[in-house]
Amino acid sequence: MTISINLTGGIDVGNGYVKGLIRGADASGATNVDEIDLPSGVSTITRPNALPTPDDEAAVKMEGNFYNELDVSFVSPLVSNYHRRLFGLRALSAQGAFDEFDVVGRRSKAQQELSKVLVMGAFAAKALRDYVRQHGGLPPAIETISVQARVALALPINEYISHRTSYAAEFTSGTHTVTVHNFETPVTVKLEFVDVQVIPEGASAQYAITAKGEPLMDAMLADVRRRGLSLVGITSADVLAAEHTVGIDVGEGTVNFPVFTAGEFNADASTTHNRGYGSVLNDALKAMEDQGFSHGFTSRKQLAEYLQAGASPLKRNFYDKVAQFVDEEMRFFAKEVAERFGRVLAVVGATTEVAYVFGGGAGPVKPHLYPALLAKATEMNSVDSFPTLYLDSSYSRNLNREGLYIAAESVEKRAGAAPAANGKRSARSSEKKLAEATV
Repeated sequence: MTISINLTGGIDVGNGYVKGLIRGADASGATNVDEIDLPSGVSTITRPNALPTPDDEAAVKMEGNFYNELDVSFVSPLVSNYHRRLFGLRALSAQGAFDEFDVVGRRSKAQQELSKVLVMGAFAAKALRDYVRQHGGLPPAIETISVQARVALALPINEYISHRTSYAAEFTSGTHTVTVHNFETPVTVKLEFVDVQVIPEGASAQYAITAKGEPLMDAMLADVRRRGLSLVGITSADVLAAEHTVGIDVGEGTVNFPVFTAGEFNADASTTHNRGYGSVLNDALKAMEDQGFSHGFTSRKQLAEYLQAGASPLKRNFYDKVAQFVDEEMRFFAKEVAERFGRVLAVVGATTEVAYVFGGGAGPVKPHLYPALLAKATEMNSVDSFPTLYLDSSYSRNLNREGLYIAAESVEKRAGAAPAANGKRSARSSEKKLAEATV
């Protein structure tokens, strides 16, 4: 027996984190949007799940952080083996082969198996959550959940130009089977991707900036004025109407510079810097090792999570030493990004009306990067030539996923598929976070 579910989502598969929005339905049939935020890594294991959750606890389990505890295997042409993979925070401490994106080599994210694993796992988890919400428990062992999925994905700009068509085609070629092993009874989910949109990283975030409108822009303008740019007479509406913009999307493996000219994405002027915040972390780990500092981190993901959590009183000295190593590498990184920003401005600086800085890696590097970018903008185009607006990381790291979700819904509406109602989200909405945030 087969149960059919329709899902629509935007998934920002970053080198550091997966941020996503997937819309389904709850028990009443009303639309329900899950917010996904988990480290971009999985741990591959060959042993059985020694402590599966009892089937009768599925409903409670689903209301927790299920995406960060997911335990799945795949039968798909996109996945090379049938071994189980643990997702998210659970993967960081699991005793298995940890797989994270290669931010040093030259293989596109589209060519790395991990990107497909993360997308398909997220959709399978959402499908199972919606089923349990609607039925109060797991499906019988003889039943299969069949998913018709629409998704918008992103690639770094240089990879987008070369791989956007093949990346989408991989998902839409056939059916992909995902088995969820979290419970005593395994659950089979069959995924069919009926539409896959691929958008340049950073460009999708700028769609979201426009969609969020004046509340976000008011906060950004207040921040840049506190930093000494007068911008006399410029309003939020003026900035939102700008058609010549440059984005600086700081990720873990790359920094993307999406350029819009006359309101259209300018592939000729846009570019990617093939280092990101993850490169900073990798360099810091190497510096620690070179200087004989025993840090105990097994991956840059562990280091990132440790820094994000902050210091405990018992680990204050150790935390400060680790942070010093990272801070030193940030200084060099900020200089690199500012120089690449200058190259973009050498091409489009005269017409640029506004520059935006955002992305999952933008928050940690802000103390060093923002002054460097402001200085470079002044050097290239004089003071007050255009505002450089640095978005607060409490919401800027999610802008790409917001823009991708908007893109997926837009295509769905044009196709005449199920209407995208204003469904509630399973966590606080990004709009509420935005209202509470201060730049």
